[in-house]
Amino acid sequence: AEAARQATETALTEQGLVVAGWRVVPTDESVCGEIALETLPCIEQVFIDAPGLSEVELATRLFTARRKAEMACEEDGEYYIASLSARVIAYKGLVMPVDLPRFYLDLADSRLETAICVFHQRFSTNTMPRWHLAQPFRLLAHNGEINTIEGNRNWAEARTASFETERLPNIKEIAPLVNRTGSDSSSLDNMLDVLLTGGVDMARALRMLVPPAWQNMELMDPDL
Repeated sequence: AEAARQATETALTEQGLVVAGWRVVPTDESVCGEIALETLPCIEQVFIDAPGLSEVELATRLFTARRKAEMACEEDGEYYIASLSARVIAYKGLVMPVDLPRFYLDLADSRLETAICVFHQRFSTNTMPRWHLAQPFRLLAHNGEINTIEGNRNWAEARTASFETERLPNIKEIAPLVNRTGSDSSSLDNMLDVLLTGGVDMARALRMLVPPAWQNMELMDPDL
């Protein structure tokens, strides 16, 4: 845990961000089952100062820092950043949905307020349930079942060499951009994260990743 903490701080500092401190997230382990307890991770939050940065600049640096930290800790299969964002806090757990606010005491605290909340109670069906594969992911709450996932991952890897954006000038240094070991939903979340960070707007990015059906659609322009 200390090595992971240090790798995270190093990655953030290299992006010109200031680590203000760490917080151990209050949890109640009594609601966990036997399998969950066997793999219960150390769950902490990191707080960051980013003076003078715009929202876009901060998001880009956080994205790069997260990838650098993940790469530094890739030998530790349990290291996972649920969210590294100025806007989103993710609470994930290998627990029954009804027990989520009992496990994370923050969620039962009336002082915690949010403009919007996304909740998803489905665990991965094509991989063994693990803490970091619990839904939702950083951007998506998604049911998976992507039949072409292997091909999609291959295309993402093959096309990385041609990705170019001013926001991520050293994009090849943080490749691979899409994971091959998680669930199909987690890989889709990775790709959406890359597109948004690179400057593609949400609606366009989603239509690129999940294009609408086009066969036999008389009302759709053939050129489209």
